[in-house]
Amino acid sequence: MRFHTSVKSLSSFFTFMRIFFLLLLFLGVASCRQQNPSQVRDNQNMSKIDFVNGTDFQFGRYSTRDTMVHYFVYKNISKIPFVISKIETSCGCTRATFNPRPLQPGHTDSIRVAYDGSGFLEGPWYKTCTIYSNADTTFVLRLQGTYYAAE
Repeated sequence: MRFHTSVKSLSSFFTFMRIFFLLLLFLGVASCRQQNPSQVRDNQNMSKIDFVNGTDFQFGRYSTRDTMVHYFVYKNISKIPFVISKIETSCGCTRATFNPRPLQPGHTDSIRVAYDGSGFLEGPWYKTCTIYSNADTTFVLRLQGTYYAAE
């Protein structure tokens, strides 16, 4: 009789724990769906830009070991200033320089991206620059080319 009572109480305990954990799971999911108004991005307060000449550039095939440079031109198409906070490149052979001052609505500026391929092997290469700003998205600029040795 004593064994039967302990099995019954153990079964009740596990039933209680299942219900408790299901309740916790439900509350966790419900709290994730609620958005705190201070954490929601207001797209009216986010900047928008348009890359005039696109975000991809192909240098093609080349044989000189010079630094390859391209300017990505962009225009602020929002009603607030556009500000770049930083640009990260995919490797140390690529450098991006930009104007740190706010770009006013309707104005145009450019980002200079330079690839230094001196000392690298022949063949194709692909590099990226990720732009962090006050826009509602990050932007990725892509450069590619193919170096071959002159004969």
